[in-house]
Amino acid sequence: MDIFQITVQSEAPQLFIGSEIGGAKIISIKDVSPKLVSAAELAQHYGISVDAVRDRCAEINKGTRGKCLYDPEQANLILTAKPVAKRGRARKN
Repeated sequence: MDIFQITVQSEAPQLFIGSEIGGAKIISIKDVSPKLVSAAELAQHYGISVDAVRDRCAEINKGTRGKCLYDPEQANLILTAKPVAKRGRARKN
């Protein structure tokens, strides 16, 4: 019997132990999400620059100054938050 590994990225995949996919039976499901991700990975995922990620997520940095590492769940909350609207009257041109 050969063992294969399939990687799926989803919020909550609809896979169940004992189900069959393509003639193969699912025997285990594990969450293998990374504990910490780099600024470059977040920048690529959200389509922004690495410097913008470092600026916005400075308070949750778990790495060093040279190698910034972030918890992906906390970074998601910060990077997907709507920016605060400016206060006051619009500038007259």
